[in-house]
Amino acid sequence: MSTINKGSSQKYKIAMLDEQGSLAAWSREIEGSNFSWAFVRLDSKESLIDQLEQNTFDAVILPCSMRALVDIELMANLARIQPQAVRVFLGAEFWNAGFKAKAAEIAHRIYPNNVSIQAVGEELEYQIKLVKLLNRSSLQAYVSTVGCLPSPPSMYRQLTEAVNSDVADLTEISEIIEQDPSVVAQIMKQVNSAFFGFSRQISDLREAISLLGVRNLRSMALSSQLNKQFKQGKDWDQFSFEQMGQRSLLVARLAQALCRRAGASKAVQDQAFLAGLLHDLGVMIMAAHDPAQYKKLINYAVKKQKPIYLVEKAAFGFFHGEVAAALLALWNLPPQVVEAVMLHHVPHLSSATEFSPLTAVHVADAMLPSVDVAGECDLASSLSLRYLDQVGVMDEVPQWRIVANEYRVRMVSNL
Repeated sequence: MSTINKGSSQKYKIAMLDEQGSLAAWSREIEGSNFSWAFVRLDSKESLIDQLEQNTFDAVILPCSMRALVDIELMANLARIQPQAVRVFLGAEFWNAGFKAKAAEIAHRIYPNNVSIQAVGEELEYQIKLVKLLNRSSLQAYVSTVGCLPSPPSMYRQLTEAVNSDVADLTEISEIIEQDPSVVAQIMKQVNSAFFGFSRQISDLREAISLLGVRNLRSMALSSQLNKQFKQGKDWDQFSFEQMGQRSLLVARLAQALCRRAGASKAVQDQAFLAGLLHDLGVMIMAAHDPAQYKKLINYAVKKQKPIYLVEKAAFGFFHGEVAAALLALWNLPPQVVEAVMLHHVPHLSSATEFSPLTAVHVADAMLPSVDVAGECDLASSLSLRYLDQVGVMDEVPQWRIVANEYRVRMVSNL
């Protein structure tokens, strides 16, 4: 084990597994860099686990071996030990798409072997800052008071196990979903809506699963169960929760379509779909928790012509994207989903320089009209040209607008 100590200037504690001793250069390069880290390189899985059980770390880095499932299980174990640590895989370019998709469920970032330490370091510090923002006491206290479940619905957990299993089939997956008939009804209603655009009526759940994919169905099941938990109260008349849910489905579909156009992996497409479904969950949580107070915030936003998230921030110290993201992080949902939900109104705060689920969700939310809100308060994002330039996709915007217009027509005809 080798350790770098930088005295009182230490900022973050980073642990790396290096069983073969092939990453010794990291210690030297970090010591000569501008990163103020306490960097610990460990030579066995046992010593890494022991360190995380005894000490708090801000991040952990695992090199990828040819035994992908062993590495992924180790990372999942580390996440259970220290759920607030940022998790990074290094050298996954030799893994197949299936392994990468499983890794994306648990890791904040996945890098090739030849990535520079500077690039990893800057992104790592950004991710650590996001985690610390989500874990600040005021936000955690609010989430604990609004009736949120301490863990994700059991159906989502069971479907996640099925997704990560090599033996689960359509029958087993459909049996999991059928545990809640109301979720089945909601999924079938959505599948047969104009939002999906299938040319014929879908009446069989297994057929719906085969058409949409297990990960999409898992996302829709989670969204349906959350919509059941955070219901529209009788005294709420500012906007329709049902229409909010329908719009979120359309944002998810559009975000997924933008991912396909960008050539993003299936894992990124799935993350964008889930983040799109949940991006405005925080609005419904806050409106359901204290309708009178949230109504005042909407009225103030209309009066001052300010975005609702800025009014929320001024009133609470956090906004709806952070509320939902804190809950999803608590449930260990994929980190890039959490990031996209958290930053969909403020993507320029991201350090990313390439297309991601955040890009897709931000653009989809900005390019679709808001649901009808009393006083004409606009809940949708404003397109951040600064961010789009940052990730190098400005040239795609005209084509994205054409694609978005097709979804806009579906939305207007159904809401």
